[in-house]
Amino acid sequence: MPEFQSRLELLARVASLYYDKKKTQQEIADEIGLTRSAISRVLSEAESRGIVEHIVHYPWRTSSELEESLASRFNLKQVHVLIRQNKNHEEMLQGLGVLAAEYFTSVLPEIKTVGITWGTGLYQMVLAFRPQSRPDMEVVQLIGGTGTERGSFIGPLLAPNLANCLGCTCRFLHAPLLMQNEVAKQLLLQDRMIRDTLDRAAMCDVGLVGIGSVLPELNNAYKLGYLSREELEQVRADGIVGDVAGLHYNIEGQILMDHWLNQRIVAVSAASLAKIKEVIAVAGGASKGETIFAALRGGHVHTLITDDQAARRVLELAQTF
Repeated sequence: MPEFQSRLELLARVASLYYDKKKTQQEIADEIGLTRSAISRVLSEAESRGIVEHIVHYPWRTSSELEESLASRFNLKQVHVLIRQNKNHEEMLQGLGVLAAEYFTSVLPEIKTVGITWGTGLYQMVLAFRPQSRPDMEVVQLIGGTGTERGSFIGPLLAPNLANCLGCTCRFLHAPLLMQNEVAKQLLLQDRMIRDTLDRAAMCDVGLVGIGSVLPELNNAYKLGYLSREELEQVRADGIVGDVAGLHYNIEGQILMDHWLNQRIVAVSAASLAKIKEVIAVAGGASKGETIFAALRGGHVHTLITDDQAARRVLELAQTF
Protein backbone atom coordinates (compact mmCIF):
# COMPACT_ATOMS: atom_id res chain seq x y z
CA MET A 1 0.00 0.00 0.00
CA PRO A 2 1.42 3.44 -0.93
CA GLU A 3 2.28 5.79 1.93
CA PHE A 4 0.13 8.87 2.42
CA GLN A 5 1.22 11.82 4.54
CA SER A 6 -2.31 12.61 5.61
CA ARG A 7 -5.85 11.34 5.52
CA LEU A 8 -6.75 14.16 3.12
CA GLU A 9 -4.06 13.02 0.69
CA LEU A 10 -5.56 9.53 0.69
CA LEU A 11 -9.04 10.92 0.10
CA ALA A 12 -7.83 13.09 -2.78
CA ARG A 13 -5.85 10.25 -4.37
CA VAL A 14 -8.76 7.81 -4.29
CA ALA A 15 -11.18 10.45 -5.57
CA SER A 16 -8.84 11.32 -8.44
CA LEU A 17 -8.48 7.69 -9.47
CA TYR A 18 -12.23 7.20 -9.40
CA TYR A 19 -13.51 10.44 -10.94
CA ASP A 20 -10.57 11.59 -13.11
CA LYS A 21 -9.01 8.27 -14.16
CA LYS A 22 -12.39 6.49 -14.35
CA LYS A 23 -11.08 3.43 -12.51
CA THR A 24 -13.49 1.05 -10.79
CA GLN A 25 -13.60 0.80 -7.02
CA GLN A 26 -12.12 -2.70 -7.23
CA GLU A 27 -9.22 -1.49 -9.39
CA ILE A 28 -8.52 1.28 -6.90
CA ALA A 29 -8.74 -1.19 -4.00
CA ASP A 30 -6.14 -3.42 -5.67
CA GLU A 31 -3.83 -0.46 -6.34
CA ILE A 32 -4.14 1.17 -2.93
CA GLY A 33 -4.24 -2.03 -0.90
CA LEU A 34 -7.65 -1.57 0.70
CA THR A 35 -10.90 -3.48 0.40
CA ARG A 36 -13.56 -2.40 -2.07
CA SER A 37 -15.91 -1.48 0.79
CA ALA A 38 -13.16 0.69 2.31
CA ILE A 39 -12.75 2.51 -1.02
CA SER A 40 -16.50 3.17 -1.08
CA ARG A 41 -16.30 4.71 2.40
CA VAL A 42 -13.28 6.82 1.37
CA LEU A 43 -15.20 8.21 -1.61
CA SER A 44 -18.15 9.10 0.62
CA GLU A 45 -15.83 10.82 3.08
CA ALA A 46 -14.11 12.73 0.27
CA GLU A 47 -17.48 14.10 -0.78
CA SER A 48 -18.63 14.96 2.75
CA ARG A 49 -15.36 16.80 3.48
CA GLY A 50 -15.58 18.91 0.34
CA ILE A 51 -12.70 17.31 -1.56
CA VAL A 52 -15.16 16.21 -4.24
CA GLU A 53 -17.85 18.56 -5.53
CA HIS A 54 -20.59 17.63 -7.97
CA ILE A 55 -21.72 20.39 -10.33
CA VAL A 56 -24.78 19.94 -12.49
CA HIS A 57 -24.58 22.00 -15.68
CA TYR A 58 -28.16 22.97 -16.46
CA PRO A 59 -29.12 23.85 -20.03
CA TRP A 60 -29.80 27.47 -19.10
CA ARG A 61 -32.50 28.98 -21.33
CA THR A 62 -33.19 32.68 -21.79
CA SER A 63 -36.23 34.72 -22.83
CA SER A 64 -35.59 36.95 -25.84
CA GLU A 65 -39.05 38.51 -25.45
CA LEU A 66 -38.39 39.72 -21.91
CA GLU A 67 -34.86 40.77 -22.85
CA GLU A 68 -36.13 42.96 -25.68
CA SER A 69 -38.86 44.47 -23.50
CA LEU A 70 -36.45 45.43 -20.72
CA ALA A 71 -33.78 46.73 -23.10
CA SER A 72 -36.32 48.90 -24.92
CA ARG A 73 -38.07 50.19 -21.79
CA PHE A 74 -34.88 51.15 -19.91
CA ASN A 75 -32.47 51.79 -22.80
CA LEU A 76 -30.09 49.03 -21.68
CA LYS A 77 -26.99 47.94 -23.56
CA GLN A 78 -27.53 44.22 -22.92
CA VAL A 79 -30.10 42.12 -21.06
CA HIS A 80 -29.99 38.41 -20.31
CA VAL A 81 -33.09 36.90 -18.72
CA LEU A 82 -32.91 33.37 -17.35
CA ILE A 83 -36.02 31.22 -17.74
CA ARG A 84 -36.33 29.91 -14.22
CA GLN A 85 -39.02 27.22 -14.65
CA ASN A 86 -38.98 25.03 -11.51
CA LYS A 87 -35.50 25.95 -10.28
CA ASN A 88 -35.17 27.00 -6.64
CA HIS A 89 -33.49 30.22 -5.50
CA GLU A 90 -30.00 28.74 -5.25
CA GLU A 91 -30.26 27.12 -8.67
CA MET A 92 -31.53 30.39 -10.12
CA LEU A 93 -28.50 32.24 -8.73
CA GLN A 94 -26.22 29.61 -10.20
CA GLY A 95 -27.85 30.17 -13.58
CA LEU A 96 -27.43 33.93 -13.31
CA GLY A 97 -23.78 33.35 -12.46
CA VAL A 98 -23.28 31.27 -15.60
CA LEU A 99 -24.97 33.88 -17.81
CA ALA A 100 -22.98 36.69 -16.20
CA ALA A 101 -19.69 34.81 -16.59
CA GLU A 102 -20.42 34.15 -20.26
CA TYR A 103 -21.23 37.80 -20.91
CA PHE A 104 -18.22 39.06 -18.95
CA THR A 105 -15.99 36.72 -20.96
CA SER A 106 -17.41 38.10 -24.21
CA VAL A 107 -16.46 41.70 -23.33
CA LEU A 108 -13.16 40.79 -21.67
CA PRO A 109 -10.93 41.73 -24.66
CA GLU A 110 -12.06 45.36 -24.29
CA ILE A 111 -11.39 45.58 -20.54
CA LYS A 112 -8.31 46.80 -18.68
CA THR A 113 -9.82 47.62 -15.29
CA VAL A 114 -12.84 45.97 -13.67
CA GLY A 115 -14.50 46.89 -10.39
CA ILE A 116 -16.54 44.49 -8.29
CA THR A 117 -18.84 44.85 -5.28
CA TRP A 118 -20.36 41.84 -3.53
CA GLY A 119 -23.41 39.58 -3.55
CA THR A 120 -24.45 35.98 -4.07
CA GLY A 121 -25.09 36.48 -7.78
CA LEU A 122 -21.56 37.84 -8.28
CA TYR A 123 -20.19 34.99 -6.19
CA GLN A 124 -21.81 32.53 -8.59
CA MET A 125 -20.42 34.49 -11.54
CA VAL A 126 -16.86 34.20 -10.23
CA LEU A 127 -17.41 30.47 -9.61
CA ALA A 128 -18.62 29.97 -13.18
CA PHE A 129 -15.92 32.13 -14.79
CA ARG A 130 -13.27 30.15 -16.66
CA PRO A 131 -9.76 31.40 -15.83
CA GLN A 132 -8.08 33.65 -18.37
CA SER A 133 -4.52 34.95 -18.64
CA ARG A 134 -4.85 38.74 -18.40
CA PRO A 135 -1.86 40.03 -16.39
CA ASP A 136 -2.44 43.46 -17.97
CA MET A 137 -5.75 43.86 -16.13
CA GLU A 138 -6.58 45.12 -12.65
CA VAL A 139 -9.49 44.26 -10.35
CA VAL A 140 -10.73 47.01 -8.02
CA GLN A 141 -12.77 46.38 -4.86
CA LEU A 142 -15.62 48.92 -5.03
CA ILE A 143 -17.18 48.49 -1.59
CA GLY A 144 -15.78 48.07 1.91
CA GLY A 145 -16.08 45.02 4.10
CA THR A 146 -13.19 44.04 6.36
CA GLY A 147 -14.95 43.61 9.67
CA THR A 148 -16.00 40.37 11.36
CA GLU A 149 -18.40 39.33 8.61
CA ARG A 150 -18.46 35.86 7.15
CA GLY A 151 -19.48 34.86 3.66
CA SER A 152 -17.90 33.94 0.34
CA PHE A 153 -19.91 36.69 -1.38
CA ILE A 154 -18.21 39.64 0.36
CA GLY A 155 -15.99 42.11 -1.50
CA PRO A 156 -12.65 41.30 0.17
CA LEU A 157 -13.00 37.73 -1.12
CA LEU A 158 -14.70 38.24 -4.48
CA ALA A 159 -12.20 40.82 -5.72
CA PRO A 160 -9.04 38.70 -5.19
CA ASN A 161 -10.82 35.55 -6.38
CA LEU A 162 -11.67 37.27 -9.66
CA ALA A 163 -8.12 38.62 -9.90
CA ASN A 164 -6.77 35.09 -9.43
CA CYS A 165 -9.01 33.89 -12.26
CA LEU A 166 -7.58 36.61 -14.49
CA GLY A 167 -3.99 36.26 -13.33
CA CYS A 168 -3.85 39.98 -12.57
CA THR A 169 -3.42 42.39 -9.67
CA CYS A 170 -6.13 43.36 -7.19
CA ARG A 171 -6.59 46.78 -5.63
CA PHE A 172 -8.16 46.31 -2.19
CA LEU A 173 -10.39 48.69 -0.27
CA HIS A 174 -9.13 48.15 3.27
CA ALA A 175 -12.15 49.53 5.09
CA PRO A 176 -15.34 48.34 6.77
CA LEU A 177 -18.60 48.63 4.90
CA LEU A 178 -20.24 50.92 7.43
CA MET A 179 -18.55 53.48 9.67
CA GLN A 180 -19.94 54.52 13.05
CA ASN A 181 -20.71 58.02 11.80
CA GLU A 182 -19.95 60.43 8.96
CA VAL A 183 -17.04 62.05 10.82
CA ALA A 184 -15.33 58.66 11.19
CA LYS A 185 -15.87 58.01 7.48
CA GLN A 186 -14.33 61.32 6.46
CA LEU A 187 -11.30 60.63 8.65
CA LEU A 188 -10.93 57.22 7.03
CA LEU A 189 -11.09 58.73 3.54
CA GLN A 190 -8.00 60.77 4.35
CA ASP A 191 -5.98 57.55 4.14
CA ARG A 192 -4.07 57.68 0.86
CA MET A 193 -4.47 53.99 -0.04
CA ILE A 194 -8.22 54.06 0.52
CA ARG A 195 -8.57 57.31 -1.39
CA ASP A 196 -6.49 55.96 -4.29
CA THR A 197 -8.64 52.82 -4.53
CA LEU A 198 -11.87 54.81 -4.59
CA ASP A 199 -10.41 57.23 -7.16
CA ARG A 200 -9.42 54.25 -9.29
CA ALA A 201 -13.05 53.12 -9.37
CA ALA A 202 -13.97 55.97 -11.71
CA MET A 203 -11.48 54.64 -14.26
CA CYS A 204 -13.03 51.16 -14.47
CA ASP A 205 -14.10 49.94 -17.89
CA VAL A 206 -16.62 47.62 -16.26
CA GLY A 207 -18.29 47.51 -12.87
CA LEU A 208 -19.71 44.20 -11.65
CA VAL A 209 -22.44 44.89 -9.10
CA GLY A 210 -25.24 43.23 -7.23
CA ILE A 211 -28.52 45.01 -6.59
CA GLY A 212 -29.27 45.12 -2.89
CA SER A 213 -32.68 44.92 -1.25
CA VAL A 214 -33.90 46.44 2.03
CA LEU A 215 -35.98 43.36 2.84
CA PRO A 216 -34.51 41.70 5.97
CA GLU A 217 -34.22 38.27 4.37
CA LEU A 218 -32.25 39.73 1.44
CA ASN A 219 -30.22 42.56 2.98
CA ASN A 220 -26.57 41.54 3.39
CA ALA A 221 -25.66 44.45 5.69
CA TYR A 222 -28.38 43.34 8.09
CA LYS A 223 -27.52 39.64 7.85
CA LEU A 224 -23.84 40.38 8.49
CA GLY A 225 -24.58 42.53 11.53
CA TYR A 226 -23.80 45.97 10.12
CA LEU A 227 -27.42 47.10 10.56
CA SER A 228 -29.88 46.29 13.34
CA ARG A 229 -33.46 45.30 12.56
CA GLU A 230 -34.64 48.68 13.84
CA GLU A 231 -32.17 50.55 11.63
CA LEU A 232 -33.22 48.56 8.58
CA GLU A 233 -36.88 49.28 9.29
CA GLN A 234 -36.03 52.99 9.53
CA VAL A 235 -34.22 52.82 6.20
CA ARG A 236 -37.34 51.38 4.60
CA ALA A 237 -39.53 53.99 6.29
CA ASP A 238 -37.29 56.69 4.81
CA GLY A 239 -38.28 55.53 1.33
CA ILE A 240 -35.14 53.60 0.40
CA VAL A 241 -35.86 50.51 -1.69
CA GLY A 242 -32.37 49.23 -2.52
CA ASP A 243 -28.78 49.96 -3.42
CA VAL A 244 -26.16 49.53 -6.09
CA ALA A 245 -22.56 49.41 -4.83
CA GLY A 246 -23.70 50.63 -1.42
CA LEU A 247 -25.44 53.69 -2.87
CA HIS A 248 -29.00 53.62 -1.56
CA TYR A 249 -31.86 55.01 -3.62
CA ASN A 250 -35.63 55.48 -3.57
CA ILE A 251 -38.27 54.04 -5.91
CA GLU A 252 -37.45 56.72 -8.48
CA GLY A 253 -33.85 55.57 -8.55
CA GLN A 254 -32.64 58.78 -6.91
CA ILE A 255 -29.60 58.23 -4.67
CA LEU A 256 -30.35 59.87 -1.32
CA MET A 257 -26.90 61.29 -0.64
CA ASP A 258 -27.99 63.12 2.53
CA HIS A 259 -29.34 59.97 4.15
CA TRP A 260 -27.32 58.81 7.17
CA LEU A 261 -26.77 55.36 5.63
CA ASN A 262 -25.16 56.72 2.47
CA GLN A 263 -23.08 59.11 4.56
CA ARG A 264 -21.63 56.24 6.61
CA ILE A 265 -21.00 53.62 3.92
CA VAL A 266 -17.48 53.27 2.50
CA ALA A 267 -17.86 52.57 -1.20
CA VAL A 268 -17.48 54.02 -4.67
CA SER A 269 -19.07 57.47 -4.94
CA ALA A 270 -22.13 58.16 -7.07
CA ALA A 271 -20.01 60.36 -9.33
CA SER A 272 -17.43 57.61 -9.83
CA LEU A 273 -20.09 54.96 -10.45
CA ALA A 274 -21.58 57.17 -13.16
CA LYS A 275 -18.18 57.34 -14.90
CA ILE A 276 -17.80 53.55 -15.22
CA LYS A 277 -18.27 52.73 -18.88
CA GLU A 278 -20.45 49.67 -18.33
CA VAL A 279 -22.12 48.66 -15.07
CA ILE A 280 -23.19 45.01 -15.20
CA ALA A 281 -25.76 44.07 -12.55
CA VAL A 282 -26.51 40.49 -11.49
CA ALA A 283 -29.72 40.06 -9.47
CA GLY A 284 -32.86 37.95 -9.62
CA GLY A 285 -36.04 36.80 -7.94
CA ALA A 286 -39.49 38.41 -7.89
CA SER A 287 -38.80 39.83 -4.42
CA LYS A 288 -36.03 41.96 -5.94
CA GLY A 289 -38.28 43.33 -8.67
CA GLU A 290 -38.81 46.68 -6.97
CA THR A 291 -35.15 47.39 -6.27
CA ILE A 292 -34.10 46.27 -9.77
CA PHE A 293 -36.80 48.50 -11.26
CA ALA A 294 -35.58 51.51 -9.27
CA ALA A 295 -31.94 50.86 -10.23
CA LEU A 296 -32.89 50.76 -13.91
CA ARG A 297 -35.13 53.79 -13.56
CA GLY A 298 -32.25 55.74 -12.04
CA GLY A 299 -29.93 54.78 -14.89
CA HIS A 300 -27.40 53.12 -12.59
CA VAL A 301 -27.11 49.95 -14.71
CA HIS A 302 -26.16 49.43 -18.36
CA THR A 303 -26.36 45.64 -18.59
CA LEU A 304 -28.71 43.42 -16.57
CA ILE A 305 -28.47 39.70 -15.82
CA THR A 306 -31.71 38.56 -14.17
CA ASP A 307 -34.44 35.91 -14.24
CA ASP A 308 -37.91 35.90 -15.76
CA GLN A 309 -39.71 36.33 -12.43
CA ALA A 310 -37.81 39.51 -11.63
CA ALA A 311 -38.13 40.70 -15.24
CA ARG A 312 -41.92 40.38 -15.23
CA ARG A 313 -42.17 42.18 -11.89
CA VAL A 314 -39.98 45.02 -13.20
CA LEU A 315 -42.14 45.40 -16.31
CA GLU A 316 -45.30 45.39 -14.17
CA LEU A 317 -43.91 48.23 -12.07
CA ALA A 318 -42.92 50.10 -15.22
CA GLN A 319 -46.61 50.21 -16.16
CA THR A 320 -47.54 51.99 -12.93
CA PHE A 321 -44.84 54.70 -12.89
